[in-house]
Amino acid sequence: MLTFLTKGLTTGWRNLLAAPDLAVDLGTANTRLYVRGHGLIADEPTLIKIQPETGAVEAVGARAARLSKLDQFAYSISPLHAGVVADVEAASSLLKFLLSRAQKLGILKPRALACAPTDACDEEREALIEVTRRAGASAVVVVPEPLAAAIGAGLDVSSPYAQMLVDIGDGVTDIAIIRSGTLITTSAVRTACSDLRHCVAQMIAFRYGVLLFPDEAERLTRMVGASRDYERERLFLTEGTDLLTGEPMSLCISSHDVMEAIEQPLEIIIDAIHKAVRDLPLQTSCEVIENGICLTGGGAQLHGMSDRLAKATSLSVRAADDPMRAVINGACQMLKVGIATRIWTN
Repeated sequence: MLTFLTKGLTTGWRNLLAAPDLAVDLGTANTRLYVRGHGLIADEPTLIKIQPETGAVEAVGARAARLSKLDQFAYSISPLHAGVVADVEAASSLLKFLLSRAQKLGILKPRALACAPTDACDEEREALIEVTRRAGASAVVVVPEPLAAAIGAGLDVSSPYAQMLVDIGDGVTDIAIIRSGTLITTSAVRTACSDLRHCVAQMIAFRYGVLLFPDEAERLTRMVGASRDYERERLFLTEGTDLLTGEPMSLCISSHDVMEAIEQPLEIIIDAIHKAVRDLPLQTSCEVIENGICLTGGGAQLHGMSDRLAKATSLSVRAADDPMRAVINGACQMLKVGIATRIWTN
């Protein structure tokens, strides 16, 4: 495991040309690219639209998402599943399109720092490297996602005292204990925000016979959140397609229905975090109790998540200021110290 930020900054500016050029956060829901010296050049949905007749790529990223909303039966592919590459060809097409923006800036064969979940196996890490190389990178270094997220969230990862970071993304919940720039304990569960949306959509399809329009499941999930507020029932108007007639229709959904739908995946996420805290060694546990838990990822923005986790773990829980971009914000800081860590020769 690379120990970022702790190898010293003594190499100096003479190694400037050896610094990596590009940070990549290829996420289940969104892909973000940061180019050293130019900033964030892409923040788009991880989505690719295919021509059903020819199999040719019709659109990627934001444009693919727009076309999918216009045509709910459009053939769209999400090339990542549970935080890792599931379709190398589709992911390469997406990343190549986004990487072309860096090439327009004069970066023809960028070296890339790419982020991966801590539970990614060798094959999954190799798939990420292959995708990034196919897209045009000349060299690829893979770094652990929660370490990047911790740096992006503003944690002092060089501290000798253990700190806990929980990144609830779209496809994976990644849990890490960080001390002195190193991940000393990690655990992950491939249940995250996409599972909440899926359960809401599935419940409405089975219970009411309605296929929700795109983004409706996410809207309902965010409006209800992670709290268990059964005392005050609310009704939400939602829209979809009648599965029997194929006609568009509107219906009212109870907040209790949504809470019931998301409870199982939510409990899996919370139980994984609770178990990670419970299994910590005594000294590490004391340090984590002192520092609390920092939340990143889309799940950090879910209403009631911090309070629910605080009750489950008896720890203070806070969300990062910019939880959605914590990984890419941290990865771009890793680029800056790449000069000193010599990550391209390790």
